[in-house]
Amino acid sequence: MATLKRNHWLAVSEHPELLVGQYIVPNFVSNSVAIRTSEQHFTLVSPGESLLESWPHQISKCRVDIVLPNHFHYLGAAAWLARFPNCKVYATRKAIPRLSKQGIKDILAVDDASPTLPDGYQLVVPPGHRGGDLWIVKTGETDQGLWITCDSFLNYSRLSNQPVARTMQKLLGAAPGLKLSQVIKWFILDNRKAFKNWALDFLEREPPTMLIPSHGEIASAPDLSQQLKSLIASRL
Repeated sequence: MATLKRNHWLAVSEHPELLVGQYIVPNFVSNSVAIRTSEQHFTLVSPGESLLESWPHQISKCRVDIVLPNHFHYLGAAAWLARFPNCKVYATRKAIPRLSKQGIKDILAVDDASPTLPDGYQLVVPPGHRGGDLWIVKTGETDQGLWITCDSFLNYSRLSNQPVARTMQKLLGAAPGLKLSQVIKWFILDNRKAFKNWALDFLEREPPTMLIPSHGEIASAPDLSQQLKSLIASRL
């Protein structure tokens, strides 16, 4: 798996319908995921404004719809909506009130309407998240399971070069490697027990071999499901 590059899109060889790009929001490296659903359409998760410039020219005229995976992930949405004014925007019902206050209008609740996704993909709403998290999961072949998550997991390849950020990452258990940090445990989750029980059960039913978190690098391993089980069991 190639390392993600900021402000550029990376094709995911294991899942050729996917493009992933990194962008910067204050204090965070974040990921956008573009899922090709047809020759003329993409569903875009957590759009980063700086990634507009590198959106491939050959697909620049495709229709784009947007998924906001919780009520924190909205900072690039206005720029993408300006470029694609006819796109639809989706989020969980729990996330919509705060997203609406940020000026994003006409958001469709995924309880009532679903974004277009390729065969084998499904929306998942994990319990216990105060921001109204929304995941997208690819199912099917047991060795090709894919989770596109939001803030539940982090996978920074290294500690920050900035001294303050580096210290905070160490104290909070946020890097390096696949993590479920203290920030997530105490501030992102509002019902840790509900999420823990659900996540361990979901790992049994839909085990991934690839994880694309909203923050950090893509994680890919045959034993990824076991890694996540151990992480959840030990941190929650």
